[in-house]
Amino acid sequence: MTLADNSFTINGLPLHPLLVHAVVVLLPLAAVGSIIIAVVPKWRRRYWLPVLVLAVLGIGAVPITQQAGEALYNTIKGSPPGLAHHRDLGNALLPYAIAFGVMLLLLLVVGRIADRERATGGVRARVASAAPRQQPVAPGVHSLEELDEETAATPGLVEEDGQSSSRFWGVITVIVAIAVIASAVAVSYEIFLIGDSGASAVWKGVGG
Repeated sequence: MTLADNSFTINGLPLHPLLVHAVVVLLPLAAVGSIIIAVVPKWRRRYWLPVLVLAVLGIGAVPITQQAGEALYNTIKGSPPGLAHHRDLGNALLPYAIAFGVMLLLLLVVGRIADRERATGGVRARVASAAPRQQPVAPGVHSLEELDEETAATPGLVEEDGQSSSRFWGVITVIVAIAVIASAVAVSYEIFLIGDSGASAVWKGVGG
């Protein structure tokens, strides 16, 4: 197995084996971090930025690594068995990575909305429960007792509305968190397959 003279190199080394480390390190780290913040909401609120940065860097490294790998593949004379399979797996990684990034970003957005609704729902409930009842008798109300019954129902409605909104966004957050975990596992497994096929192709080529 020899390299043609026009391969992409840096300091005499092919660029692809160097770039691939960015993908196999950053994306799995982002995947693990995303699973953690999906399972533990308080850690999501605290560590969302490092996880997002890892994901962006890892996803951004995928197309560059693919291009470098394609260039390297085209310049190898006498390709070892399995190298084409490794290339095909590598070219299929980007959709997995993008789906993972979209799910992670969606979790951060939906989780922030859920946190806000939970906080504002609690404020609404406290304000509603502390609101004084109006005492003047309104037109069409025959007694103070009847007015009390009508006005007493209003705080409960406000509190129930806030709780319903909070529950809704809480459920959405759980659904998106499950999608994040699934996409994180999928992209990590795809990276494992790519790395395994690449290592097998190289070692078979060396042995041959």
